[in-house]
Amino acid sequence: MADYATIADLKAHWPAIPAESEAEATQKLHEASIEIRANFPDLDGRLASGALDPDVARLVVCRMVKRAMDVSADAPTAGLETFQFGTGPFTMGGKVHNPDGNIYVSKADRRLLAGTRSGRAFSIHPGGY
Repeated sequence: MADYATIADLKAHWPAIPAESEAEATQKLHEASIEIRANFPDLDGRLASGALDPDVARLVVCRMVKRAMDVSADAPTAGLETFQFGTGPFTMGGKVHNPDGNIYVSKADRRLLAGTRSGRAFSIHPGGY
């Protein structure tokens, strides 16, 4: 099956991608496509029927690859999800975000790929419509 995004799509989404990382990025685009296809088995059908815009799948795959690859080693807080600093007895710490560079589907990505479903069984409209 085809991947949902190409290296050209990733470059448009992330112009700062290092040229020497293009081979790795191409492989990660493939892995990200596998990941979302496994999590959303009906995705190809919804794309083919027009129920979901192909740009959504393309965006999600590009986001996934950028998250996995975009860690600047130059920044002192690179890759940190949270950073703590103290002055008392000199406390410093943080929580590393995606330390292994894994490809994953975020909550925001899941909402996009779910399409129009709200995740709710029903809605209540007080006072009528």
